[in-house]
Amino acid sequence: MKKEYDLKKMRKRNSKVLTKEEVNKTLISVRLNTNDLIDIKTEAERLGIPYQTLIGSILHRFINGELIDRKSVIGEVS
Repeated sequence: MKKEYDLKKMRKRNSKVLTKEEVNKTLISVRLNTNDLIDIKTEAERLGIPYQTLIGSILHRFINGELIDRKSVIGEVS
């Protein structure tokens, strides 16, 4: 650990700090395929958002029917 830190580079947070109750999120642990995680991180970087936020968004959109499973749609058409 350093004895002194340069705090001049720190940026002020633009938004209000939320408490755990306000966030309303649950911490989980999940194992992902390494290549999938690399692709997710690459896409998140391209979008300028944290990769965990992207994962949460993908899950939310799938659960709410905004994203579909291509395999299940292809299976229904055949």
